[in-house]
Amino acid sequence: MNTDRHPWTLTGPWYRWKDPSDSNVGRQERPAFQKYDSSDLVREFLADPQRSLKFIEPDDIVQQIIPRPAGSGPRYGMTSTGLRKLYLDTHKRFYLVVCELHCDEPGFPNTTRDAVCEAGFVVRRRQILMSDPARQAVRKPLQAIAWNQARLAQLEEMPPGMKLGARLGVRAGIETSFRTAQSQLEAVALEHGVRFVKQGWVPGTAKGVGSWQETAPLPQSIDEQIFPLYPLVPDPAIKDHSSGGRTLYFGLVPTGSSATDTRGNPQFDDRSLYEIRCFVRRHHFPCPKLGRRNDCHGALMWSLPTEPYQLAAPFDLTGTSHRPINILMPDLPALEAQAARLKPGQGAPVRLISPAASNLPFSLSGSDPSSASPGAPNAAICSFSIPLITLVASFVFRLFLPIVTLLFGLWFLLKLKFCIPPSLELNAGLALQLDAIGGIDTEFDADLKITGTLLADLKAVTDPATGKPFGAVVNTSTGAGKKELFDLVMTQSSDFSASVPAPFEVSPPTGPGKSIPRDFPELPRPEYEARIDVHT
Repeated sequence: MNTDRHPWTLTGPWYRWKDPSDSNVGRQERPAFQKYDSSDLVREFLADPQRSLKFIEPDDIVQQIIPRPAGSGPRYGMTSTGLRKLYLDTHKRFYLVVCELHCDEPGFPNTTRDAVCEAGFVVRRRQILMSDPARQAVRKPLQAIAWNQARLAQLEEMPPGMKLGARLGVRAGIETSFRTAQSQLEAVALEHGVRFVKQGWVPGTAKGVGSWQETAPLPQSIDEQIFPLYPLVPDPAIKDHSSGGRTLYFGLVPTGSSATDTRGNPQFDDRSLYEIRCFVRRHHFPCPKLGRRNDCHGALMWSLPTEPYQLAAPFDLTGTSHRPINILMPDLPALEAQAARLKPGQGAPVRLISPAASNLPFSLSGSDPSSASPGAPNAAICSFSIPLITLVASFVFRLFLPIVTLLFGLWFLLKLKFCIPPSLELNAGLALQLDAIGGIDTEFDADLKITGTLLADLKAVTDPATGKPFGAVVNTSTGAGKKELFDLVMTQSSDFSASVPAPFEVSPPTGPGKSIPRDFPELPRPEYEARIDVHT
């Protein structure tokens, strides 16, 4: 088949079409985003293109922050914009853009990869251009839109016992005000010539510096930054591969960049609206394929733009929750024992080197912090241990946490603090002894195995529910009593092979008899897109 006789169409992958068996539907599809929770997403995609995480609401939808009416609880609420949100690499979310190349003739067959000499995609930024008077003019209708959105959100939170007729009447009034504000905004935009444009990132002469510039939607010569699209070549050993007989291309969606414009603004931010357009260049015979940009004079074929998207903020709570971080605080008794064996300065690998007249010494009179007086600046080299730095940083954080929340009214952030009491704290020696004996169901001779140091350690273990040692409530003079003591410790401890106590802070202090067993909230299990088995 001579594909030069027919135009090409670059669509979304067949398994993401609304109807995978209808080519007329496929002609209108745009390239699709696929989401992954691993940086090894390319290998996963090559093995099974259809296996990707499902986009869910509201996590993967941009939420607009709106002010709430006074006296209705939190000062701000959120309402869905319906706009796709892409998380950052630091949020443990990664994305591919996937497209499929067809020959636009009856039957909508796939074009062979040999007919393509170049493939890639560009990222476009959607931007509104307006004058200063226009900015002032649109402010009032925008505020009215936000206010009515907040009222609608508040209405949705009302209890179901509210009378239906009154609720419908209130909703009708709010929606009327909302539509009126939208009409006013549209009129102001037309009056002041507010213009909606799409911009491409054009690299400058200096490395890492560029600018967003208005660009033609379907140019035949590309000055913008081009990101590579790679052909999906199926593994012949995989039976019924989703790309079998198909011409699929994929590329890694950039969610961050070190490039900036001349003013230092980043190429990508969490406030702008973006979209992606994919392209392929038809090979122009008899030009040779050189494997570089513009290596022949063939025509560029562009896809429809992807759905518009916005990047998540670096501190997005949903995004940061995808990658939990555990920080184990120093074990003070263990540090004290180690310090006694080390030479002075041996356990202090962090050196703070102060140049001449740059050290800032001070002295205290007793233990009163208000008596601090500065000394003469000089040069100094001071070594500190990493655990000491960690402890000081933790202390300073705890010291200023209530001050900052009180001063700036950040009480809502305390909802994000979650602490659980530890299970029975077993020292390393006890943990090893219990581990050597075996599991809970192990049958053993209590008189022979629970003796000496192990018995003393078990009796000293404190019950977190009562604050009392088990040795004070269990009679260990008989084998049955020793077995009971062993079972108590084994069943209430979470990890017997651990060499350190559970690294969880108890806050607020529970005290004897006040311990409440709690577990960390589990991360939501990832859902995958539905699999499509149609290959026609």
